Amino acid sequence: MAKTKWIIEPGTLTIYPKRNLRIVGLIFFVLIAAFIFYLFTSLQGYSAGFTFGYYGFLLLIPLLLVFIAETKIVFDGNNRILYKKIGFLPTGSIPFDDIASVQAYEVLGSGFNYRLFRKSNRHGKGLIVSNGYSKASNPNLIQFQQEVLPKIDELVFANAPVIPKQTIYDFRFFKEEGNIYLLRDNKLGSLIFALIFIGATVAILLNPGFMANENAFKRIFLSYLPAAIGLGLLFAATSNVRFDKDQKKIIRSTFAGRVVKEYPFDDLIRFQIIRKTTNFIYSGTEVRAEILLPAKNKTTTLILKNFTGTKKIERFLDEANTILGRI
Repeated sequence: MAKTKWIIEPGTLTIYPKRNLRIVGLIFFVLIAAFIFYLFTSLQGYSAGFTFGYYGFLLLIPLLLVFIAETKIVFDGNNRILYKKIGFLPTGSIPFDDIASVQAYEVLGSGFNYRLFRKSNRHGKGLIVSNGYSKASNPNLIQFQQEVLPKIDELVFANAPVIPKQTIYDFRFFKEEGNIYLLRDNKLGSLIFALIFIGATVAILLNPGFMANENAFKRIFLSYLPAAIGLGLLFAATSNVRFDKDQKKIIRSTFAGRVVKEYPFDDLIRFQIIRKTTNFIYSGTEVRAEILLPAKNKTTTLILKNFTGTKKIERFLDEANTILGRI
């Protein structure tokens, strides 16, 4: 199946990220046409207006897919503007000066694609500039990385001014205690629900007649399930993360400090930005720290913070990098 297509010219780059929909649309067109032929020969008695209207609606679906397949992203190096079009219809534009980056965007469980992110919301949904890929060894992906990404760098970023990050002194996401920075996190809701769930199990155990007529497995399962959920919430409510500049370590403690794990600053590889969806609906963005475990020769991830939006993420990362000494 066709993948990402592009046309490279001296001052212009045109990318067709959805050209594979052409084939999908044509396949649907053939199937729907065959279905319409079956209905036309098998069903009688309906008015001509209704029949042709219904057939036209069915054929509109594959034609719409073919039209969307003509989506193109045009990097106009002469005017320093990105244009997005569907066929001949313009649907938006972005000045080059508002483009923050073009990078791989992982979709959990379904591969990744390349997206363009704006400076005004560099951790948002982004603009898709490539087809989706399931393997890094895909030949079309390798060619995209070798030809398209360097051209984007040449057109967009080669002459862009470099604005250094500013050191932060007024922290919003960390509570400063000397050289220890405690990550702020509202745990009250988790604590309240933890106590409610644990209390539900206590109430059940104090009621000997609860589900007395049910089998033992179901009775035990439903009796202790609330407690298990409550303990999980209690675990979250009594956890904290702090950055210790004196020891140069990220320290995570749970169960009010009874379990402590320490990770040196130097073992922090990068921050991961994970966009979460539930039933294809955006449900928040999670910031994680990817950390190397030299003794085990593997990596682990530490969840730092959840955001309901994306515009404050860059500020959070700037604060964390300031503490780490990377700004």
